[in-house]
Amino acid sequence: MDVKLGICNFCVPGTGIFAPQFVKEAGLDGMSIEFGTYENHYPSYTRRVQDEYLAAAKELGIEYCNVGMSCFDFIPFIAHKGDPMHEIVRGTLRAAIDTAEYMQIPMVFIPSFGVSSIVTENDFDNAVEMFRFACAYAKERGVLISSENKLKVPKQIELVERVDYENFSLFYDSYNYFYQDGYDQLEMLKGMYPYMGPQLHVKDGKPGVLAGSLLGEGDSGFDKVMEFLREKDYKGWIISENLYEKQPTNTFETDVWELFLKDVATMKQQTGR
Repeated sequence: MDVKLGICNFCVPGTGIFAPQFVKEAGLDGMSIEFGTYENHYPSYTRRVQDEYLAAAKELGIEYCNVGMSCFDFIPFIAHKGDPMHEIVRGTLRAAIDTAEYMQIPMVFIPSFGVSSIVTENDFDNAVEMFRFACAYAKERGVLISSENKLKVPKQIELVERVDYENFSLFYDSYNYFYQDGYDQLEMLKGMYPYMGPQLHVKDGKPGVLAGSLLGEGDSGFDKVMEFLREKDYKGWIISENLYEKQPTNTFETDVWELFLKDVATMKQQTGR
């Protein structure tokens, strides 16, 4: 596999403080940038913050793989026209895409969980409309849009077909389908793979515990997922989203840095890096 290894910046020990430096020291290629929350006016949209991240990347020789939009756990990406949140969501998307363009980050990653979960057909139609808006704006700026959601494979494929933009793709996570709905992670990957972009998340855990196990030590079938990716000669980013500071075994005696390094070693071993 021709891959780059990364981590979500909020998962880096210290909840992302000094994240670029820690990413370099751990031997990773880069990390995602979390855009931030609406309530805090999206800190990563601040030009001074963007410039500091860019300076750090240049100095350390790392890359930023995507702008992550966890804010949509709390503001509804699926807001319908006429809802006051509809224009707020569109403004948020424009700001995130502008940030990606300025920082030369290739992708804006949009998760659909929490209040943005796609449950009804109306939710689905609203999501299609919003993704089409995002893709049109992003296409002019050379930015990819990728969707992580809880839909079953046929609806995932329908989403791709309905959005119908070349810069749109599905984003796979090696644990969320098992955690959220008990789906088989490998079967989800097989169905989604032809529609995926060049980035995915890896994490692991036990039933009911989000990202609470080191890679390969949970019940999600992580090893089978990685075997499939090797068979397909996957090319792109593999990004850890394990929550090292929230491990069930994490106590005041736990060294979360060592947990982090164990996962980095597993990622390298699984990918031949």
